Amino acid sequence: MFQKSLIFEITSIEFSECFFGRIRRNHFVRSAVLAMASFDAHNSVVLGKGRSFSKPEVTEIIDDLKAKYECLIFDNALNPALIEAFDDRLFHARNTGRDPKRFLEEEMAAYQELEAQTQAKQYAQSLRNEARRRRLAGESFADKVLDEYRQRIDRYPAVNIHPDADIEVAKLYGAMTLLDSNHWNALETYLRRAFPQAGQIDRMSIEQRFWRFVPSREGRLPDELERYRRALAAPSATKKEKIREAQESVKIAAFFLHELLDVCEKAAQQSPLNEDVEKAIVYIGDIINDFRLKDLKRRG
Repeated sequence: MFQKSLIFEITSIEFSECFFGRIRRNHFVRSAVLAMASFDAHNSVVLGKGRSFSKPEVTEIIDDLKAKYECLIFDNALNPALIEAFDDRLFHARNTGRDPKRFLEEEMAAYQELEAQTQAKQYAQSLRNEARRRRLAGESFADKVLDEYRQRIDRYPAVNIHPDADIEVAKLYGAMTLLDSNHWNALETYLRRAFPQAGQIDRMSIEQRFWRFVPSREGRLPDELERYRRALAAPSATKKEKIREAQESVKIAAFFLHELLDVCEKAAQQSPLNEDVEKAIVYIGDIINDFRLKDLKRRG
């Protein structure tokens, strides 16, 4: 029903690297900001050329940043001169009496930009390699896309909506049912721990909305599927109306999944993720990837 090119999809591994990578970067920046705030609190006067760079709080951030550069260079075969360039900038900052806080803020921003550019180049290269492999194998790109899509969603159970229901909709809501039975308890407990007060961020909204995507009891359809079921069952409903309701059922579920991930990412800044929550997040990423919902998110 919603046919998109594979070039716009991400694999489960890439989703995990993207989502958990953002959490790690946010943790790094937050730790650095806290360290610099502590440094500011103890150093309200200028200490003289280069001296403030030797403070333990500043040294720790510099060492951490250099270690991240080294890992990025090693993992992605980047030019080692990047480390030398950082050392040169550090040497110049020390000898010209620069404010270490301002210097490190600029350097952290530069590192994050380099990391994002490197990941984008890697992903683009992987797409080119896959396209080249398919050309050499003489495969039909369109056939390959459809076959892979069918294989991806085949592992999910189908909700019994109506004999004429679109299989994509039935499988997507089956995936939501598995999210409920296998992962929701861990997610709900974690979000309540991260945001203990009612009304914090949009945790309460997420919890209340989730129950519209899963059956309230055995044999009952999720509330969000009722309009689609009625359209399928109505003799007067046109094909266009049935397609529109099917699309709406997919769209509203996609919006929810993206917003649930956003809340989990905010929660990770308040409370560390545990193994069960990480598995839940990976599963949500699988649904988004398998049903090609990556770009189907609320705008604004």
